Amino acid sequence: MKRLTLLLSALLLVFACDKADKARVDELQQSLDELQHQALPGVPDADGIVPDGQSVFAFSFDRCRYGIDAGGSVTINYTLPEAATIYVTGKEGWGITVPAGCASHGQIVVTAPDPASPADFIVTATTPDGRSTAAMLPLLVRDPYSEATRPVFKAMGYRGPKNHMATLETFQKLADAGINIITVETDEGPFMHQLDLAEQVGMKCVPVVWPYAEAYDRDPENYKGLDEIINQLKDHPATFAYHIYDEPSTVLIPSLKLRKEKIESLDPIHPVYINLNPEGSQEGLGTATYYDYIESFIRDCGVKFLSYDMYPCRPEGDPTYPDGIVCYWWKCNEIVSRLTKQYGIPWWGFAASCWIDNEEHLFAKPTLENLRLQVYTNLAFGAQVIQYFVILQYGGTSYAPLLLDGTWTEAYDTLKDFNTELHRRGWVFDGCESDKVRHTNLIPYWSELLREADLPPEISGLVTDQDALIGFITNRGNKYLTVANKSLKDKMSVDAVFTDMVYTIARDGVFCEQQPGPAHFLLDEGDMLVIKYR
Repeated sequence: MKRLTLLLSALLLVFACDKADKARVDELQQSLDELQHQALPGVPDADGIVPDGQSVFAFSFDRCRYGIDAGGSVTINYTLPEAATIYVTGKEGWGITVPAGCASHGQIVVTAPDPASPADFIVTATTPDGRSTAAMLPLLVRDPYSEATRPVFKAMGYRGPKNHMATLETFQKLADAGINIITVETDEGPFMHQLDLAEQVGMKCVPVVWPYAEAYDRDPENYKGLDEIINQLKDHPATFAYHIYDEPSTVLIPSLKLRKEKIESLDPIHPVYINLNPEGSQEGLGTATYYDYIESFIRDCGVKFLSYDMYPCRPEGDPTYPDGIVCYWWKCNEIVSRLTKQYGIPWWGFAASCWIDNEEHLFAKPTLENLRLQVYTNLAFGAQVIQYFVILQYGGTSYAPLLLDGTWTEAYDTLKDFNTELHRRGWVFDGCESDKVRHTNLIPYWSELLREADLPPEISGLVTDQDALIGFITNRGNKYLTVANKSLKDKMSVDAVFTDMVYTIARDGVFCEQQPGPAHFLLDEGDMLVIKYR
């Protein structure tokens, strides 16, 4: 009964917006008044008991779940036992009312005001003699955006071309590879032309202002260089953020906070960027635990977003990590994801796009497989920017997309191929929140095993034949489950059981409708399965 009272109240609000429907408003108000005192004839009460022994007047739909297309339209096919007038209203803020006319069957096309936000429709039918019934029609948004309105995921190139290498051709080549943010050095001569070039190709820039910030820290009363460069940059359309330090210890928090607050006083719009250490750099933390290290920068330094770099993929044959993956990477992501969610700030992740093949053998050669593993794992944990380290070769030890002599390498082609894949479904992750992350089979430290209770009602079973990372994310009310293959050496089988219709979104961006029942998927090394279930 309470549900029907709320339904009629919602209908009153909708009809009240149209003066032409005043009579209908009065009718609904009378029905609501009656409902508050006695059962409404012909409508089941909260327990499903029909008052006065009358028969239930019910709907019949072609399918139990309907999908909204990218334009926000949904087609409702209905069948009634006799002629009735159909009304469709939107729940959860959708103010839609569509009179369908009197008929026993038909089709209604409804266009949702906000196609990116899922909602349920309340459908009511009233016969000429006044008997009414209501039904809830659950909806599944296929694609919350049209081609023209899909957001572009933020892919940042760390260490961009030097000032003397910066040409329109170079910036266009970076844009073609899916890089839409780039760092710019400000202490190597004239640099503003880089921001102009970036603007021309639709990119943003993160100026590196370390020298100016450090000089201000040494003499805040007299040093004016920081004021000058921020005032020069803050109104440029290509400015995205200011980079002031890389991998600090907590010992530097008072100093970095001073620099950050000075920049924020000059430009309150663009955030200050400080990139933090991974757990493996224990001597550079300044705290007993990695959790304390991350929380200190959020709580005490007041960063507006959190960034940390870690490159988990090691060269084949590394005796320390025989599986090719640094084991504490999962823990670092778990801590960063939990704390940024707790404090309500976004975080930026890293992926290695270069190959350090000197005596330290730090990074594996970039491949589609290890780029997938690095990026898709970060996305499952809720990362909102993916940073590629590096674009330009440095120190003579890195094989990178762009070499110091201006040569573009096959690392560039690999990066371009992967970013093409990333951007085809990057809108799923842009602006998302990570609800939780689980693991199958082997459980890393600080992590949790996937259990049946974790799965949504639309998925009654999920089994993988090897280690997988399972992410649950929300984006504008839409729900997604992701399954990432944690292996760089083997493909992975995924077996799922769906209890309702869901969509899978392939890495080429194609939607595939999955009907209720068992389903089998085979994931490539490092690849991710994306399931949209609500």
